[in-house]
Amino acid sequence: MKLLRTLIISTIALGIIMLGAQSSFAQCAMCKAAIEASSDAAAASRGLNLAALVLLIPPVTIFAGLFGVFYRFRNAQEKRQQSRTEPY
Repeated sequence: MKLLRTLIISTIALGIIMLGAQSSFAQCAMCKAAIEASSDAAAASRGLNLAALVLLIPPVTIFAGLFGVFYRFRNAQEKRQQSRTEPY
């Protein structure tokens, strides 16, 4: 239950941070120059920001999955050895 609460709070905090971020942080200098030169710069900027977020999803998912596995099995070897040495 505690892990679920922490996950929910982390997700809400990440959402608030993403909503408050400025759009210029998601653009490299060449991409920004190309967008400013286009006829519909606002729409192109929104599309580029969305593309940056979509490209961020797979590495974050992989990292979170590995972190979850490592966290879950962090003491598995120690627990296994203790259960073998303790008398019943």
